[in-house]
Amino acid sequence: MPKREELITVRIEPKWKERIKTLEKEKIETRSNIVRAALIKYLQKESEIKEIEKVVAKKFASNLISFEELIRIVGYEEARKIAFFVETAKKSFEEGLK
Repeated sequence: MPKREELITVRIEPKWKERIKTLEKEKIETRSNIVRAALIKYLQKESEIKEIEKVVAKKFASNLISFEELIRIVGYEEARKIAFFVETAKKSFEEGLK
């Protein structure tokens, strides 16, 4: 038995609603399909970004890229988080060896 789609309600600014209306006319598509496609693309992109961050964090932890390169790839705030966790993990490992 196929799963039923669920209805969600979101609030958006009027300017975005107008953009969606314009797309409805241009693409001859329903509002629901436009919003669904946009949401799916967003969620897929977020998954891809998380995967990239994991790969880059591993490279940083292995000293294959510098902190500056890490910042360039993931941004300063995310780079700080990654560097903190890498440093914490290294210290924890060193403490465990004592």
